[in-house]
Amino acid sequence: MNKKEFLLLLLTWIFGVIGFKIEAQQTQDSTQIYYNAITEFKDVNLSAKAFDFFQKKVNNALENNKPVKAAYNLELIAFAQYRMGFFDESEQFIIQALKLLDGSESNSQTQGLRERLFNQLGMIYRNLKDYENSNKYFKKALALNQNPENIIAIKTNIANNFADQEDYKKAVEVLEPLYEEAINIEDVDIKVVFIDNLGYYKTKIGDDSGEVLMNTALNLRTKRQMLTGLFSSYWHLSLLYLDRNDKVKAKRFIDSLEVIGNKIGTPSYQLEVLKLKLDLANNPDFKAYVDLKEAIANEHFARENKFAAIKYNVTEKEKELQEKEQKLKISELEKEKEKNLKLFYLALGLLVVFISGFLLMVLRIKHRKDKVKQVYLTEARISKKVHDEVANDVYQIMSKLQSTPQVNDDILDNLEAIYSKTRDISKENSAIDLKENFLNILKDLLQGYSNSSVNIITKGISQVEWEQVDDIKKMTLYRVLQELMVNMKKHSQASNVVLSFKYENNKIQIAYTDNGLGCNLLKGTGMQNMENRIHSINGTIIFESEAGRGFKSKITV
Repeated sequence: MNKKEFLLLLLTWIFGVIGFKIEAQQTQDSTQIYYNAITEFKDVNLSAKAFDFFQKKVNNALENNKPVKAAYNLELIAFAQYRMGFFDESEQFIIQALKLLDGSESNSQTQGLRERLFNQLGMIYRNLKDYENSNKYFKKALALNQNPENIIAIKTNIANNFADQEDYKKAVEVLEPLYEEAINIEDVDIKVVFIDNLGYYKTKIGDDSGEVLMNTALNLRTKRQMLTGLFSSYWHLSLLYLDRNDKVKAKRFIDSLEVIGNKIGTPSYQLEVLKLKLDLANNPDFKAYVDLKEAIANEHFARENKFAAIKYNVTEKEKELQEKEQKLKISELEKEKEKNLKLFYLALGLLVVFISGFLLMVLRIKHRKDKVKQVYLTEARISKKVHDEVANDVYQIMSKLQSTPQVNDDILDNLEAIYSKTRDISKENSAIDLKENFLNILKDLLQGYSNSSVNIITKGISQVEWEQVDDIKKMTLYRVLQELMVNMKKHSQASNVVLSFKYENNKIQIAYTDNGLGCNLLKGTGMQNMENRIHSINGTIIFESEAGRGFKSKITV
């Protein structure tokens, strides 16, 4: 056993007892003997009976739906397994206890138990040299603790982890800020371990003030005759002077250590004494050291056999424990059902919101289409009224005036011009027969503006699948193209007009180009009307023009 391993063993035992010290005062008289059998661990047979006793208490607590009480007893069983060296089993029982606490109401009692369980897990992982997990659970225990003494004990555990890895500087950094508080606490066990460890770790980084602390701890332990504590102090001081090669002082403390080790009577302590004596010199006790080491190995082997049956019973009883835990989960299932019901209503609410949003979008599209259709119908109605009433009235007046002698020809010419404009307005806004072949209707519209002065060229118009285009888009495109052609006829003085049609990805693209006079793009009523029409069907229209460079427009719907 090397120095680091022995330090680990000794401090583990000390802190194991400290961790349960408060709880021991709260146990009932009927369980005190078995409680002591687990915490003191002197009689193997009695410890085995205690293990079985507390397992029965776990089962009884679960049968009576008392998960917190079951968790307390699991804590004791886990500690017993830890003392036996069954670290994996101890870990499993601690996890079971934590699960029981997770389903219980949180209060100061359960929080204290949870803190001790976390601390115990930290000690288990420290023994397994899993320092990352060990520190993780020590810190969890620390987060739950407000008791200054317990905080110091846990932080001492954390510092010991660093010392185990020979990072003494880090160990000192953890402990030193706690010094003033630690020397004033009432719990002498925690205080003296803190002082001794801090002192020893300081000497390991070359700080001679650590020796003063180690002697302070030794004096406190001497006054209280704390045998295991005295062993720790003498052991640390022996190591200190061996490191300094001061063999006189080292021998003095090793001799004192041997006296204490013999009083304790535990082979592991006596073995460490012999090891230090061998370090001090080539000692003839070497054979005794080897023999004693073999005796310890045999004792360990016997203990493993002694507890083999207990390990088997643990497996069987774990099954019973899981069955009883299942009963406790019934109430948890009810909570889960309630949670699922809430999730269902939440999902239903989201579905209603989604459907409402979808319907709102559909209604908006329908409203937009209805609005476009209404505009179209209004235009058609106005067109018919202009044709039937205004144009006919003008035509009748012209007929009367032609039959009347001495009528000024200018008046007749003006009336005829008014009649022509009225007829054009009526034609531009007349109803479109969408039941007919729309391709031919569109061609007729465009070619209607072609004459000896203006050449109209259409490209790709036949490639558009007009049968797949809905009526609203057809009406809108018809009116916009009609307005483009009217503007061209009135303003551009163009001689060539090209309209290119493309049909890609269910979208129609129309590019209009003429070689007319062009204009400054200050949008008048005509352009604004075209934009409004195209936007009403979620399309886009772009105008490009400069004076003297013709006019361009690109439509996408």
